[in-house]
Formats: sequence, C-alpha cells, structure tokens
Amino acid sequence: MFPEERRQKLFEALKQHSSMSVSGLAKLLTVSEATIRRDLNELQELGMIERTHGGALLATLSKFEPAYVDKKDKFLEQKQKIGSVAASLVKNGETIILDSGTTTLQVLKHLKDKQEITVITNAVNFAQELETNNGIEMVIIGGHVKFNTQALVGPLTQQNLENFHADKVFIAANGFTLEKGLTTPDLTEAFTKRAMIQGASQVIALLDHSKFGNISLTAIASPSELDILITDSGLDQHMKKEMENIGIQVIIAE
Repeated sequence: MFPEERRQKLFEALKQHSSMSVSGLAKLLTVSEATIRRDLNELQELGMIERTHGGALLATLSKFEPAYVDKKDKFLEQKQKIGSVAASLVKNGETIILDSGTTTLQVLKHLKDKQEITVITNAVNFAQELETNNGIEMVIIGGHVKFNTQALVGPLTQQNLENFHADKVFIAANGFTLEKGLTTPDLTEAFTKRAMIQGASQVIALLDHSKFGNISLTAIASPSELDILITDSGLDQHMKKEMENIGIQVIIAE
C-alpha cells in the first residue's frame, strides 16, 4: 500500500470513529505502530488531525450551531438509548436540571414513569412533551429565546439558575476532547450551561459518538468537572479508557 493511500485510509478511519489509538490504527491497517505515528505526524502538519496521548482525533473547529430541526433526527436511535440510560439514573423524588437539546429531550421522554420529579430546564419545547404528567413538575427558566436551538439563554437565565440546586444536571454539547472538555459554538449558551453545572451535585454529559474529537468555539466544562458521561457503542475504546483514567464514569448505552 502506498503511503498516500494508507494515510487516506487512516483519515477515513478517524472520520468514522472520531478518535482512535495508535495500536488500533496499526491493527486496522496491518502496519507497525511506528509507521502509524509517522502518518499521524504528517496529517497533523496538514491540519487534518490532532495528536493525543497514544492516538489521534479529527481536528475540527465548529463555530456554528446547527438548527434544532437539523439535529433532531440525526443519530436518533443512539440518542434514544442514551436518553433511556440517563433517565434510569434519576430516582423518584429528585430534582434535575435538563439542558436543551435533541439528546436531552430523549431523557425527558423516558422519565414519564417517574414520581415526584422536578425538572428544571431552559428548553422552550420540552413542556409540550409532557402534556399531563402528575409525577413530574417542570420549571422553565426564563431568558432570551434562541429560536435556532429552542433554548432560553443569557444573563436572566443564569440569574434564575442561581435560585435552584439540583441533584443531577444532564448536559449536552457539540464536541468533546480530553484536552478541551465539553465545547459549544455559542458563547451565550456556554455561560448558561456552566451555570447549570454549578447548580447541581452531579454532572452527567450526554454525547453520541459523533461528538468525540470535535472542538467548538467555547468551552463549557473541563473533563475533570464531569462525573458521568453517557454515550453509545460507537465510542472508541481507547478514548473510553482515557476518560476512565481521569475519573469519569463512562456508560455505554447499548
């Protein structure tokens, strides 16, 4: 196999898995780890990837937030599984903060058999999902409406969040890397998400596998701030071990 062909295959593998280890790439392409490291260095110089300890991830920097309608059906099956697992962590009688988003919506959909749950959210579209449910009380935090993402954001939202404390917060993001943590393209949304994290005892991130390796414009939280991360089976095992090594409990939603 010519070097250019090998590097193209390597890049395609990273596009599929978001991040991979050197050993995993070597086995996939049936070449030595030394060859993979040289190829990764070449791709990094081209700005196509970012090297990590023991592997690599795609070098993507997203500055624009996709519209809610564009995201709601993407990786829907994975998001449903993530939402189901996340909801199973909520105990009757708890108060939770639920971030806006298509993955966190699936948490709400799977909470309907819970009792005496209080949901604090900044998602303007979540109330219609419940219709009538005697087991769930919902508090929608006021603020500036960002129609693109169906989220309430801004200083008023952050101020209102200071009046609450929750047992758990479920946070969505556009990207995650071990270097940058959770990131989002929107500065105002980042501040709102940070306020949510500060208002909860346990921080749980919800990310389908496509978010790993992506870096958006603004940081939300560092990896050390996360207690649990729930994702799907598309996550690279090397990334899973790296997260567990720094103290994040990783749950794969099967």
